Amino acid sequence: MIKCKQSENAECGKNICCFHCDMKETCESACSLLDELKDSSECEDAVEVTEETSLTAFNSDEKAVAIMKKIADLDRQKKALEAQDKEIRKQLTDVMNIYGVKNVENDILKITYVAESTRTTIDSAKLKKDHPDLAEKYSKTSKVSASVRISVKG
Repeated sequence: MIKCKQSENAECGKNICCFHCDMKETCESACSLLDELKDSSECEDAVEVTEETSLTAFNSDEKAVAIMKKIADLDRQKKALEAQDKEIRKQLTDVMNIYGVKNVENDILKITYVAESTRTTIDSAKLKKDHPDLAEKYSKTSKVSASVRISVKG
């Protein structure tokens, strides 16, 4: 497939090179270079993307790299904020425990103290190993939306 670097701005919403689009004759947002060039091989915005080249193209795409850098930056910020949040919550829990306060509600927050407890869960791996028929009988399948899993390095 031949993709176009300018296609992200195309009103038609397609991300392929206009030279290879079946709607190029009637499309109002078709590339102006259609009349100037013989084919997409002469266009510097046309990028051939195959399974072999897609990863290289993705990693060299300025927009994709900028997005990945932003995700890494946000992830670092999120981890720092989560660490601060955890420490502050521990301090608040300790103070509430000292004074025996169970609930606090004001214009800013509503806080409820939750005492330490135990939780019982099912060890699904062990259940599947020891009783695969029961595990199958009580398994529930749910739809999971497409997403990306991201691990920030460094």
